[in-house]
Amino acid sequence: MKVIIRAGGVGTRLWPYSRKDRPKQFHAMVGDRTMLQEAVHRIGPLAGPGDLFVSTGVDLVSLVCEQVPDLPAECLIVEPALRNTGPAVGLECALLEARFPGCTVASLGSDAHIGRPDEFCRLLRVAGAALEETPDTLFTIGVVPTRVETGYGHIRKGKVLKRVEAEPVYAVEAFTEKPDEARARAYTESGQYLWNSNMFVWKARTVLDLFRRFEPEIYEVLMRIQRAVGTPEEAGTIAREYPKMAEIAVDYAILERAERVATLEADIDWSDIGSWGALTDVLPTDAEGSLFSGEVLALDARRVTACGPAGKLIALVGVEDLVVVDTPDALLICRRDGAQRVKDVVERLNREARYEMYR
Repeated sequence: MKVIIRAGGVGTRLWPYSRKDRPKQFHAMVGDRTMLQEAVHRIGPLAGPGDLFVSTGVDLVSLVCEQVPDLPAECLIVEPALRNTGPAVGLECALLEARFPGCTVASLGSDAHIGRPDEFCRLLRVAGAALEETPDTLFTIGVVPTRVETGYGHIRKGKVLKRVEAEPVYAVEAFTEKPDEARARAYTESGQYLWNSNMFVWKARTVLDLFRRFEPEIYEVLMRIQRAVGTPEEAGTIAREYPKMAEIAVDYAILERAERVATLEADIDWSDIGSWGALTDVLPTDAEGSLFSGEVLALDARRVTACGPAGKLIALVGVEDLVVVDTPDALLICRRDGAQRVKDVVERLNREARYEMYR
């Protein structure tokens, strides 16, 4: 199995800590390791030398090399432009299928917390074993919900297709976008839905065949890249051809259109640390439900997440349900239940040139 850690995202909902030139996966959000380093560390038992790859954007290559210094150059996959997860996954599969025909690929994110890494690796092995029986199936890792959640996509699981190493493999009946609270509650109470972790195990050839069927223009670009693999023109071809692909998420490009999609039910203490409000999923709070980092003085403050730099005091008086994040050049204040909207701030910054330094 070849394992790819995707590290090209920009983490807009964790602004102003996560920035364009240093997104959240390059920060230590939980513990001493950065999220990228933790992602690499957790799959150590699964991926030996030459089996681990990191995919990232051209502007983030130096950060990857700094944080994963033992990664061989040939195991770094560089995206010349941001084109969403569809082209990124396509590039991964085109390159690895050319180098390792018939290979199984685990395509994993770098920006989630997984508290049970041994169980996670076990499930990846189960998916790999299942693929040997049904190589034309796409496997997702679906997370068992622990609460009603409107910030995650959901997977509706269907019948048990088979058992592999005693683990049930479920058919995927549908992917659903982030639901409103009423639907999210119904999903969770039904027991038929899992959170979509955006972690996948599949055959690279199968993914490419699905691009050929559903996104033929992207497929043609991928084939031009693949034909150049191993030649002196490889890097130049990727740089020239990759930006030509349309921006599309892998979910829309192939997952939601494929006939054979299965999921494994994962109880792995998973949390997508995608917003400031989600930090309380993985870090302990005080008796008032608050989470503080840095110098914080709280008087009658409840359910507040506050983070600031050393040497600067944040004083909270009579407030509740807030997020306060202070950095040297930007201050964020929002309601905790509105933390997902921080991405709207970044979109506004990107539209207005006068805010360029804060992106």
